[in-house]
Amino acid sequence: MEWRYDLRVATPRDAEAVSELLRASYPRLMRSAYDEEVLAPALELMTQAKPSLLGSGTYYLAELANGLLVGCGGWTPERPVTKSVEPGLGHVRHFAVHPDWTRRGIGRALLEACARTARAAGVTAFECYSSLNAEKFYRALGFVRIREMDIELKPPVVLPAVLMRRNLHEE
Repeated sequence: MEWRYDLRVATPRDAEAVSELLRASYPRLMRSAYDEEVLAPALELMTQAKPSLLGSGTYYLAELANGLLVGCGGWTPERPVTKSVEPGLGHVRHFAVHPDWTRRGIGRALLEACARTARAAGVTAFECYSSLNAEKFYRALGFVRIREMDIELKPPVVLPAVLMRRNLHEE
């Protein structure tokens, strides 16, 4: 089966397709790391495309020739939740790969596209708020665990996560 995909920059017109991808990915891939009472309310908030990311120019999609999205993810200079900016630091945002398309290099390709554009913008390190199930993925791509944390998605919805960091030096 042919499974070649192309990477492209997302636009606001991609909102529904990105939300569909998030709804396909997060419930299946996160179930192994979270109890249902924690996951269910978090998924209601996490499985919607974020217009600010879609219009950022730094959010990417992995798309098959037939238009099906199999991956998404991006970065911003603003820290999630607080929106604070630290010079030289970028933040990995809203990554997902369709569960039927994992382990094919899609997440890695998306992250490297982010790293290229972030370096060009003067970013020297990435931080990410990794879900518990994604920590192994980020570690394989050079991120190190800083600490466990709780992300308050919207009171009272809190998701346990891991703060991770990666230097973006040229390899």
